[in-house]
Amino acid sequence: MRRSIRSQILIPLVVIQALATCATTLATAALAARRSERQVIDRLDGVVEALGRANFPYTEGVLARMRGLSGAEFIAYGADGQAAASSLAGLGRTPPPLSDFDGTARLKSLGEAPTVLLGGVRYFAVVLPASGRPPSESLLVLYPETSWRQARREAATPPLLLGGGALAIMVGVSGWIVHRITDRIQGVERRVARIAEGDFERLDPGDEQDEIGDLERSIDAMCLQLANMRWTIRQSERARLLAQLGAGLAHQMRNALTGTRMSVQLHARRCPGPPGDRSLDVALKQLTMIEEQVKGLLSLGRVEDRPPSACDVGQVLGEVALLVGSAGEHAKVAVEVRIDRGELQVMAEESALRAAVLNLALNAIEAAGGGGSVRLETVRDGGMAVVEVVDTGPGPPPDLAGVIFEPFATSKPEGVGLGLALARHVADRYGGTLAWDRVGGETRFRLAMPRVGVAGEEDA
Repeated sequence: MRRSIRSQILIPLVVIQALATCATTLATAALAARRSERQVIDRLDGVVEALGRANFPYTEGVLARMRGLSGAEFIAYGADGQAAASSLAGLGRTPPPLSDFDGTARLKSLGEAPTVLLGGVRYFAVVLPASGRPPSESLLVLYPETSWRQARREAATPPLLLGGGALAIMVGVSGWIVHRITDRIQGVERRVARIAEGDFERLDPGDEQDEIGDLERSIDAMCLQLANMRWTIRQSERARLLAQLGAGLAHQMRNALTGTRMSVQLHARRCPGPPGDRSLDVALKQLTMIEEQVKGLLSLGRVEDRPPSACDVGQVLGEVALLVGSAGEHAKVAVEVRIDRGELQVMAEESALRAAVLNLALNAIEAAGGGGSVRLETVRDGGMAVVEVVDTGPGPPPDLAGVIFEPFATSKPEGVGLGLALARHVADRYGGTLAWDRVGGETRFRLAMPRVGVAGEEDA
């Protein structure tokens, strides 16, 4: 049987509070009622004792005054046991015989005294010997039962009202506290259910400094970790798929490209073209450029995982400029090359670095379009060697701005979105970075790699 936390907390709490409050209230009410009764008895004793020491006889006038002081009725009996005087009008001729009642030395409790019905009113009847009087004289005290009950009720009512009010307040406050706690627990349960469904969106855990607040903040931190892990897994899956695809394509193309390039070179030696004809040279450069891209795909797929070595970034950029020169002429794009004087060496596999820069350059030429321009340059930036590829094109579309380096992210109908992903992979593999921005109407890609020999350069 399922029981909610609300019932598990609220019901025992309310029962304990109710029992404690009721017990305290009833005890207080009983004590108040006994105190009220004790006050009545003490008042009666005081009146009787005061009159017993007096020398004047019991008359109806005296007993009437005693009734006014105590609220009780009195019947005085003489030595012969007959009623001598009474505070009850019309009772002097037919009083109850004294023998019907047991005498007592002191009034202790009205509730334990016998009752008598006189004139339609029920009285508690107690016989008290008159203090200071002859032993033969006695006084019958008749206290109305309704007055006794009313006095006890009036004494017990305030504690009962206070106890009931306190119990209602405690139950209300306990219910509000339990409701608040269970609502927060249900909120945590809903968040965990969303996490189980794969929704790792972070929510505001609030600033409650208690155990549930700590749990909410822990869940929020877990959401962040799960979201990062999911992103990492997706990136790993895409990288693995990219590597498999690149390796497969490269294996299929490498042998054919090598054979085609060798055939073109053999044809150029056997059948040289007319003077000024560069068609075969352009074809060889295009084949070499494609072969470099294939090598980049092979390095991406780790089929040819060669150890990195020191390579000159300026030399790599110069080779890429020669490879893309004919592509720029064909697309009517002006290609400008600026190579920093001096060596800018980085630790990387040269073919992979060349393939990364080549992809950046080809993308820039395609983005610039006819009449545009592309600038390729090397820059020293502290301990980093930077290759900047700048084009005058419109830049990536807004929907691809955040995922431009992910595999298969492309806006070209015939593109597959592998060039920038390959360049980013090379940068990450050798401890570098690849980023892009828009500056002055130009799109700039920055491939930064850690330089080699920076410490020695600073010493010099």
